[in-house]
Amino acid sequence: MKRMKAKRHRQSDGAAAKLLRFFGALCALAILALNFTDPMIEARRLPGAIFIDGGAAEDALFSGGKAVTAAYSGDETLGEKRLSVRLFGLIELAGAEVFRMERPSVIPCGNAVGIAIHTRGVLVVGLGSFKDGAGKSVCPAQRSGLRAGDLITEVNGCAIASAEELQLAVNARPDGTELTVERSGKPLIIFAAPVRAADGEMKLGAWVRDSTVGIGTLSFIDAGTNASAALGHAVLDGDTGKLLPVLSGREVAATILGVSRGRSGTPGELMGTFSEESGEIGSVELNCSLGVFGRLGSGGEASEVISGKTAIPLAFPSEVHTGEALLLAQIDGNGPKEYACRIVRCSRQDRPDQKGLVIEITDEALLSATGGIVQGMSGSPIIQDGRLAGVVTHVFINDPTRGHGIYAFWMYESLVK
Repeated sequence: MKRMKAKRHRQSDGAAAKLLRFFGALCALAILALNFTDPMIEARRLPGAIFIDGGAAEDALFSGGKAVTAAYSGDETLGEKRLSVRLFGLIELAGAEVFRMERPSVIPCGNAVGIAIHTRGVLVVGLGSFKDGAGKSVCPAQRSGLRAGDLITEVNGCAIASAEELQLAVNARPDGTELTVERSGKPLIIFAAPVRAADGEMKLGAWVRDSTVGIGTLSFIDAGTNASAALGHAVLDGDTGKLLPVLSGREVAATILGVSRGRSGTPGELMGTFSEESGEIGSVELNCSLGVFGRLGSGGEASEVISGKTAIPLAFPSEVHTGEALLLAQIDGNGPKEYACRIVRCSRQDRPDQKGLVIEITDEALLSATGGIVQGMSGSPIIQDGRLAGVVTHVFINDPTRGHGIYAFWMYESLVK
C-alpha cells in the first residue's frame, strides 16, 4: 500500500513539473511575441527627452504610431507634455518629457584656437620636501594636511591669483599662514607654518599652478549673442586631473604646423603654436565638464573666424540619428574644411553628458592625413541634415577612426546660462 501511494505521489509530481514547464514555455513565447508588438517597438525608439519648436511631438517622432499617447504633465518642473508608450493603453513601458522651445541658430566654426586660462586661486599640483637651514628635510605643506588637487583661494584672508602672490603672502607671515582651500568643491581652512629653506626663502613645500595653455577647436558661436563654445570637455590640470576654475582667459588664433597621425594604441595630435602676440578671437569665462565658454571679440581675428560662415539651426538631441554627417575640422594652415563622417550610435539622454554620440571618420583625405580623430580636434562641430548635431570630444585609443561626441544642444544650454 505504501509503495502504491509513493508511486501515485511520483506520478503527481511528474505531472506538476510538466505543467510548470508548459506554462514556463508559454510565458517565454508570450514575452518573445510581446517584444515585437507596436508598444515595445515604440518604447525602444523613444528618446530620453524630446525637444520641439512647434507642432505635435508625437507626430514628429512617431508618424502614426498607435502605441504612443500624449498627456499633459502635472509637474511644472518637467516639460509641457509627456509622451508615453503604453501596453494595452494602460501600462506605461516608456516615457519622455516634451520640451517646447524656440530653436536657436548657431555659427559652426571648426577653427584651431589657442586657449590660455588663468585660474581662480592657485592649484596645488604636488608636495615636495626641501632642506631647511639646518640641513633637515622638511615639508610644512604635507604636515599641515595640504593635498595635491587643493585650490588655494586666499592666504591670511586675502584673495590670491598667482604663485607670486602666494609667495609674497607667505613671506609676510613667517610665523604661520592661514590658507583658504577648496577641496572637492568644499571650503576648508588649513594652518601651515612655512620654514626658511637653506636658500633663505620661506617655503611651504607645495608645487602650485596658476595658469595653463593648450590648443583645441572652436565649436560654434551663438548667432544672437556672440557667445562662444569650444572643446566639448573641460580643460583639466595635467598633473592632478582636476578641473581648472577660470579667473580670466582668452582664445587666440593658432598656427597648425603639422599632424602626428593616430594609430591603434597611440592617439595622434595636432601640432601647433601661438603666443602672446597672437590675434585674440575672444574671451574665456567658464571651464566646465561640457566645454570652454566665452564671448567672441570684436577684432580682426574674431571677424576672420566667422567670415563667410552662415548660421544654421541647432539640432535637438531627439532629432540626431545614425547615418551620414559632416565634420568641420582644421588640420593645416588653410582653415577648417568639411570631412565626411558617420554617426554610428546615439544615446538616449535627458541630461548632459560628454559621450552621447559615437562617430566614425569615413573621409579618405582626413584618414590619410591624420588617421582619424587626433588630439586638438576636440570641439570640431558635427553637422547632420543641415543642423549642428554634435561636437567631437574624445578619440577611441584603440581605433582612431572612431570617437565620442557630445550633443551640441547640451553645450548651448551651458552657453546661455
